[in-house]
Amino acid sequence: MDRYIWLFPVIFIFHDMEEIVGMKRFINTSYDDIIAKYPFAENVLKGYRNINTDAFAFAVYEELILLIAICLLAELTATQIAAGIWFGGLIGFIIHLFVHIGQAMLIKKYIPALITSLISIPPSIWLALKCYPLLTMSPVLIIGIIIGISGVAINLRFAHFLMRKFNSGLSG
Repeated sequence: MDRYIWLFPVIFIFHDMEEIVGMKRFINTSYDDIIAKYPFAENVLKGYRNINTDAFAFAVYEELILLIAICLLAELTATQIAAGIWFGGLIGFIIHLFVHIGQAMLIKKYIPALITSLISIPPSIWLALKCYPLLTMSPVLIIGIIIGISGVAINLRFAHFLMRKFNSGLSG
């Protein structure tokens, strides 16, 4: 699995650069239209309304640092738990890519993340399929996978919290 571990952060960076570059402009130009069509989306989008690109990039940077730490842990320890966390993180990331496609389909327009989600899904699935046979199923591995998938969701919320804090620090 060692030969594949570092492909994950490369795909992550490729995908998240599109979000960093395009999110501010997208929110500025699409916010009112999306809220008019889907009032329930306001709870999610209002947190992005005043976020600047620096704050968004800071949140992505935090996610990247964590991903690098997980890759290092998986490579240096070669333990079942570390491999499981890495693999679970990859599965969580793949789910994240499909969520972006669903978001674009829901609002029926391009979102910053759509193009790289479409491009990143095939190599991400390939990576998962290459690594899965190299894993030895065990309760420890399954626990690691659950931690990895859950960690993606939990850390996404934490990254958004950091983004808002970083943004308010810049404007305050």
